[in-house]
Amino acid sequence: MSQQAKILQEKAEMFERRAESATDPISKQHYREMAAHYRSLAAEHLDVRRDEPAH
Repeated sequence: MSQQAKILQEKAEMFERRAESATDPISKQHYREMAAHYRSLAAEHLDVRRDEPAH
C-alpha cells in the first residue's frame, strides 16, 4: 500500500471512531460520510497505482 493510500485509510478509520463516539445523529452521519469518502479515495488511489505499468 502506498503512503498516500495508508494516510487516507487512517483518516477513514479516525472518522469511523468519531462516528462511534458521537452522541447526536447529525454528527454521527457526518462522520460516517467522511469515513466513506476517505475509504473511496484510498481505494481509488490503490486502483490508480495498480494500473500504472511496472518498472
